[in-house]
Amino acid sequence: MRRGLSGVKLVISDAHEGIKAATARVLSTTWQRCRVPFQRNALAHAGKSSRRVVSAFIATAFAQPDHATAKTQWL
Repeated sequence: MRRGLSGVKLVISDAHEGIKAATARVLSTTWQRCRVPFQRNALAHAGKSSRRVVSAFIATAFAQPDHATAKTQWL
């Protein structure tokens, strides 16, 4: 890489398609969506009266110790 970036194992960002494509193509590594933009996007679709509940539900899912438990939380 021209800027000296090497050894990248994980890229965490918003869901920008260009970043996701570059992560796979240029860095040949894994991409993960950042939880802050994820939560903002989710809350943008919730009504004002539901935002606290939705926010708490998302926080509870992220607080789980593993993938299986988090998945169960969503169901």
